[in-house]
Amino acid sequence: MTLLPLFATGVMAQTGVMSSTESLSAHHHNWSQVLRSAAHTITSVVTECNQATRTMSQLRLAPDRFLPNAGEAPDDYAEFLFRTSGTLVHEPSAKQRRAARRSQP
Repeated sequence: MTLLPLFATGVMAQTGVMSSTESLSAHHHNWSQVLRSAAHTITSVVTECNQATRTMSQLRLAPDRFLPNAGEAPDDYAEFLFRTSGTLVHEPSAKQRRAARRSQP
């Protein structure tokens, strides 16, 4: 029969005030780091998937995709306006690029 730790004889290794938060064990601290890291990884994967989905929908709905000569330059200004009538992809600001570089491992 296996005994529970409550019935063990001898001195317990971690005795003290139970309401104290100062003496968290290293095991508990490692689990919080693991959970934080996993949450960060999941967040970055979801963010990347959202960005890829947005980019693919913009490319699929682009007017250039439906033209027979999509790789060539537009013949006139009206065709140029038609080709750029969809959602335009803007370059992120320097502040956003800096924040993205800092968040990458």
